[in-house]
Amino acid sequence: MKKTAILISLFFTVFVFSQTKNEVKFQNGLEFYNNGDYLNAIKEFSEILVNGEHSVELYFNLGNSYYKINDLPNSVFYYEKALKIDPNNVDVKNNLKYSQNMLIDKIELLPSDQISNILVNISNLFSINQWLSIGIISIYIFLILFIIYFFKSDSNSKKKYFIFSSILFSISIVFIFIGVSKFENQQTKIEAIIFDKKIDFRTEPNFRSEIQFNLHEGTKVKIKEELKEWVLVELNNGSNGWIELNSIKKIN
Repeated sequence: MKKTAILISLFFTVFVFSQTKNEVKFQNGLEFYNNGDYLNAIKEFSEILVNGEHSVELYFNLGNSYYKINDLPNSVFYYEKALKIDPNNVDVKNNLKYSQNMLIDKIELLPSDQISNILVNISNLFSINQWLSIGIISIYIFLILFIIYFFKSDSNSKKKYFIFSSILFSISIVFIFIGVSKFENQQTKIEAIIFDKKIDFRTEPNFRSEIQFNLHEGTKVKIKEELKEWVLVELNNGSNGWIELNSIKKIN
């Protein structure tokens, strides 16, 4: 029992120390950034990532720091990482547009139908954890209402509680379904940023194949298939081609 208590105490001490250390590094990073020392700001923020902490604020400030030194690929990369956590963050979206406007390549999105846009907007209202948390909380409330319904003797009251609990159960299932669907979509939809200054898109995964077109650093692509040191990627406009795997950095 004493050994268990010692281990718990040790774990708690290490956890608190790690959190405090990361907070200090974050504040140091902000101070370096405000003083125009962007390289040291990047160093401080990056060390927090090495410590295993990830947050919108951390990615956002890394994106800002890289933007200030004109490192557009890393700037876009970290803004996109921030949006994976909080898709509706206005500040991140605005700064990402600034970085994208400075890119050489301008890739237009394929037109999508109105229903798809509505579904995406609904899904982006909350993060995966938030959708699942709301769904689970709704189920707990449903159980409480159902128990009240079960013990009610008045027929009118039973009817009301049954209706309320049924509606809440249906809503909770929808919330959980959206959260699970969003999680599965993120697992299958792997995106990446091009980090090579210029990369050729080929028809096949080898250097002997025909070059279709070329793109430059900072452009976002969707990974469709990997084959050894090659990867088949797709652009927002539907174009696709094979490029070297080491020329990109995965966002997920």
